[in-house]
Amino acid sequence: MTIKTLTYQLKGTIFAAQSCSCSCDPCTCGDRCTCEGAEAYLGPRWRFVGDQIETGMIADVDVSQRLLISLAQTRNEQDTKWQEVILIDEAATPDQIHVLLGLFEQRQGSAAAHPECVPAAQRAVYLVPMSIYKVQGRDTLSVTFARERSRLVRGDARAIALPEWTYNGHISAQQNLEQWG
Repeated sequence: MTIKTLTYQLKGTIFAAQSCSCSCDPCTCGDRCTCEGAEAYLGPRWRFVGDQIETGMIADVDVSQRLLISLAQTRNEQDTKWQEVILIDEAATPDQIHVLLGLFEQRQGSAAAHPECVPAAQRAVYLVPMSIYKVQGRDTLSVTFARERSRLVRGDARAIALPEWTYNGHISAQQNLEQWG
């Protein structure tokens, strides 16, 4: 499928979170969180910006109930180089993957404080188990990026060796998709 003019109409939410020990739950302060307790975080850093599409069409393809996140990780605590991939929920069809990447890939990165900053290099894309559900009235993301549970749909798995990553936690709504663009 070739997309000549990318038309879209979406209803949903852009959300974010990042690794941090501050009390924000979740933190979205950016790479240098100054909140109390932020410096106590140990481990590789991670951050993501995601899109929860409740209903919508992109180039005449129904993308309702799809999730997509731009995930970046460092290899260890001291590393300052971010490696980024795109994760799409495993129920997405090939046509949905194509139009989701066509719309979001060059317009949204993983930095919560600056989602418009997009990596110059093409990112690998994986289908993964991912869902959002309510816990005590708060949106909670459950996602697993692991070799045995992820399917590479674009890119070279050997070119980027990100650690396996699981998140079961709150997300922070950034804006409505209807206002995005």
